[in-house]
Amino acid sequence: MGRYLDALTAQFEEITTGIDEILDRAADEGRDVTKDEQELVNRDRTKADELKKSIDYYSELEVTRSKVAEARGRVPQQPRQSSTTVVVEREKDPDKELLDAFPTMGDYIVTVGRALRGDQEAAQLIERATAHQTTADNPGLIPRPIVGPVITAVANDRPFISSISQKRLPTGSFDRPVITQHVAIGKQAAEKDLTASQKLIVGKLPVAAATYAGHLNISRQDIKWSQPGIMQIVAEDFVHRYAVETDNDAVDQFVASLTNDPIAGDLTAAGVTGALFQAASATMLVAEGAPLPDTLWAAPDIWGSLGGLVNNNGTLVFPSVTPTSAAGNVLGIKLVVDPWFPPGTAVVGPARFLEWYEDVDGLMQVAEPDVLGQLVGYAGFGAFLNTKPDLFTPLTLTAPVEAPALAKTSSK
Repeated sequence: MGRYLDALTAQFEEITTGIDEILDRAADEGRDVTKDEQELVNRDRTKADELKKSIDYYSELEVTRSKVAEARGRVPQQPRQSSTTVVVEREKDPDKELLDAFPTMGDYIVTVGRALRGDQEAAQLIERATAHQTTADNPGLIPRPIVGPVITAVANDRPFISSISQKRLPTGSFDRPVITQHVAIGKQAAEKDLTASQKLIVGKLPVAAATYAGHLNISRQDIKWSQPGIMQIVAEDFVHRYAVETDNDAVDQFVASLTNDPIAGDLTAAGVTGALFQAASATMLVAEGAPLPDTLWAAPDIWGSLGGLVNNNGTLVFPSVTPTSAAGNVLGIKLVVDPWFPPGTAVVGPARFLEWYEDVDGLMQVAEPDVLGQLVGYAGFGAFLNTKPDLFTPLTLTAPVEAPALAKTSSK
C-alpha cells in the first residue's frame, strides 16, 4: 500500500504545483488569471480534491494497520501445543511375506536388534517393511511459495522525453507562437537618415494532444486472494506501459519531423568527428545566431559502435561511453541512447527546441458489483513538438569498408 500511496501523493503534488505555476505567472505579469487559466485551475482543483480523498482513505488504512501491528506486538505469544501421540494404522492388505517375517511385535523388535548388530539379512527385512514418506506423497500439504516481487523487464525511464523540454499540457489543442520574421537593425547611412525598419511577424505552430490509455477488469476474488496483491502489480505495470508507449511515440514523431539531409560518415574516430563538425557548421548557416548542437540521440547499435572505437594506440576514442550507462558524451555533446530509435539512427541538434507537453490522469478505479469486478484504468495525454526542424541533422554512420588485400606475386 505504501507505493500506491506514494503514487497518489506524487500526482497530487504535480497537480498543485501546476496550479501554483499558473497563479505565479499571473502575479509576475501583474494581471488577473485569464478565463482559460481559471478553467484549468478549476479542473485541476477538482482532480486534487478527488486525490486528497483517496490519500486520506489509504493513509487511514495505513495508520490502522500500524496500530494493529503495534497492539499485536504487545500480546505474548501462546506456546504451541504439540501432540506426542503416535497413530498406527494397519494396512488393509498387508504383504504376506512381511506377516510371515514379523508375526508379532516381538519378532520385529528382535529383527531390528539383529540389524543393528550388522546382520545383513535382518537389515534387508527391515528395509522391505519400512514405508518411505516423501514430499511427493503429500503435495497438498506443501504449497508452492511465491518468492520475491513479480519480475518485469520494463523500466519506467523515458530517455528521449527526459532529454528534451517538458511542459504541462494546457489543453487538448493549442498553438505555439514562433517568430517568422524579426525586426530590422542596420547601419545608419548618415545622421538623420531613416534607419532600418521591418515589422515583427509571429506565426503559430499547431499542437494537438494524443491520448494514451488502457484498462483492465479484475475480479474481486483475484483482488482478495492473490499474493502478492494483484492490484499493486497491475498499477505498477500500467505505469511501466505508459512510460514505454509515450516515449516510443515521441521518438517516432521526432524522427518523422526531420527535414535536413543526413550527413554521412564512417564509424571511425575520424568519420564520427568529421560528421559532427559538419552538422555543427551546417546549423550555424541556418540562421543568424543559430545555437550549436548540444545533444546526440542514437539507437543502441550506434551507441555500441561508438563505445568500441579506439585510437591507433588502443585507447578509447570516447571514454565516457560505457556499457554500464546508456549515456555519456561525444566530443562534449551529450549522448542520449533510446531503444526506440530505428537501428542505425543518429541525430544531432539543440535539445531545448524539442518540447513534450503532458497531463497524466494516472490510475482510475470503478467498482462493478453486478459482476464482482473492479474496472481499473490508466490514462495520460501528451503532445510532441519540434519547434525548429531545420536545426536537427541526422547522421548516417556506417562501418568502414576494408580495402581488398593485395595479391601476392611469386618470385622466381
